[in-house]
Amino acid sequence: MSKTVLSTQSLRLRWINCQCFELALPNGVHILTDPCYDYQGDPGVKISSLFKTGGFATPDLEGCDYVILNHTHADHMVNLEEVAGRFRPTVICHTGVAAEVAAVTPGLPLTSVYPVDYNGRYYFDGFTMDTYHGSHKPQPATWARSMERADFISQKDSLKRLHTLGGFFNMNYLLTLENGFRVAFVGGLDDGAKEWLRAARPNVAFRNKLLNDMDVESVARDWLGFMGESHAQIVVPMHFEVWENQEPGFSERTFRRANQLAEEKGLPVRMLSPESGRWYSFEIGVSCWGEGLAENSCAR
Repeated sequence: MSKTVLSTQSLRLRWINCQCFELALPNGVHILTDPCYDYQGDPGVKISSLFKTGGFATPDLEGCDYVILNHTHADHMVNLEEVAGRFRPTVICHTGVAAEVAAVTPGLPLTSVYPVDYNGRYYFDGFTMDTYHGSHKPQPATWARSMERADFISQKDSLKRLHTLGGFFNMNYLLTLENGFRVAFVGGLDDGAKEWLRAARPNVAFRNKLLNDMDVESVARDWLGFMGESHAQIVVPMHFEVWENQEPGFSERTFRRANQLAEEKGLPVRMLSPESGRWYSFEIGVSCWGEGLAENSCAR
């Protein structure tokens, strides 16, 4: 028998779509990562529809003081203009794409775009941000081929240059909140992530799916590998809407299997299987244990 003595909230978050999360910090600041959730799409391009979850729009956001862009493919920023128009946030992105981001976001003051570089530390309201190099999965298109047509998600010519640049600049990062809670964001290939994660010891680690297989066992073992290298207590998957749109329930089965494997290996880490739009609270709590606990036996 156990009794909760006290608990305190470290972070609230919800997964929306792709790599888009809304984070609510204890001081009231809201961070939005990679805004992509509501777009027209090209019906002739299958993957365009695979990215969508549906049912979420910019008015559904509770707030947005900061936007952080991992990279600038449209499935990571197609709704940035709407978000910027409603909230006027600070947009944090890599220096290599900052001017282009400002150019395609009308009404956003230049000083609201905050360029950062790899291997830097930056200080914001309620959190510190450490940045790390990331690489996108291999892309066969050359610059010329990538620039031949409008972006297939947004259908906008104005975003095709940013879509091309998205193959170059992929920024992983660590957020350390004022309460010491640490959140790692790994949106690209490894690029030494296991080394900086070992040093950072995050409480929560976000990670983009890397395998596109539709086999529960092989994908679960891929996640297990990252779980062991994350040095986190909780791993939160990203971009798994592609699986769900092909085979509903595949993600849940895979994440459940990954947790079973982690338990078998004695790893002190578990995967969250987030439902789109649902808020989750991360808390630090204290409980006491014992048989026949009296009502106030733990209140000291």
